[in-house]
Amino acid sequence: MQMKKKLYIETSVWNQLEHDDRPEWRETAEKFIATLSRNIYESYISDVVIREIEATRDRVLQRKLADHISAISPVLLQTDEEVEALTDMYMKSGLAAADSIRVYNDCSHVAIATVNEIRHIVSFNCKHLVNDKRIDAFNAINFQNGYELVIDITMPHRFIVDAGQEII
Repeated sequence: MQMKKKLYIETSVWNQLEHDDRPEWRETAEKFIATLSRNIYESYISDVVIREIEATRDRVLQRKLADHISAISPVLLQTDEEVEALTDMYMKSGLAAADSIRVYNDCSHVAIATVNEIRHIVSFNCKHLVNDKRIDAFNAINFQNGYELVIDITMPHRFIVDAGQEII
């Protein structure tokens, strides 16, 4: 029996389910979530995803995002001292141009996946995450600090499996 791939689902994927400004991204997010609902992958989120959604001022939108997550029931990972230390290393490396809570949270997503040995991070955040230069920098810092897993950050379309499609 083949092991399921572990996917860390970053906040932007959930957000795209309720955005109309990029219809193609919304459609991709919907197909990706439909794939997750068929239990093809092991899906993970973290307390950072929950905090970012709770920070949404629109309570109706907040409820919809929480419902999307509940429907999938991903494993909830928690931030701990190791994650915070790795996040701080990312921030101090110059990897993050801005010192904001958003950038800190983006770095935290990568640290949580790294510490929990989840290779695949799924995101629509092309500025801070789905970016080859940044991915290489995250991995360099990880290797320098004893983490051997190569992190891959990609958009959801790569993991969409249509109903009836064979999984290899």
